[in-house]
Amino acid sequence: MIRNYFLNDFYKDHCNTYSVTGSGKRPIYWLFDSGKQNGFKALIYIHRYTPDTVGLIRSVYLHNAQAAIQNSLQNSEYIISTTTSATERAREIRKKDKYVKQLNELRPYYQALSHIALQRIPMDLDDGVKKNYQLFQGVEVSTEGKKKQTIDLLAKI
Repeated sequence: MIRNYFLNDFYKDHCNTYSVTGSGKRPIYWLFDSGKQNGFKALIYIHRYTPDTVGLIRSVYLHNAQAAIQNSLQNSEYIISTTTSATERAREIRKKDKYVKQLNELRPYYQALSHIALQRIPMDLDDGVKKNYQLFQGVEVSTEGKKKQTIDLLAKI
């Protein structure tokens, strides 16, 4: 129950709480979000941000999330290959498709996060939320054989 609240509703509620009339939203928690498939989400408190924060998110949290999704994918594949129940097989196929989509979402997100982590971007809180927020948006990454892709590391405010 609490996990679902943090996954789905907390950030929206937080942005509404820190909304300044006429000038937009100024959240003090930022959500690193890989996209619509919910492959990866991590909240940070901007007053605790250091230039190493993005690297920590990548090396500890994103790697763990990728490993967990990969493990779940392998478990689903095993169940699909060994089960005799058509209902269970259909359920596992849906789960497998979800895990594949999440992993596909995480590949370019990982590249963008790595790019920003290596820059070790300092953040000056005196510049304001909007200016600092833009430091982590619109990161261009290129994948083999495809055109450049623009990735937003943070959820839209």
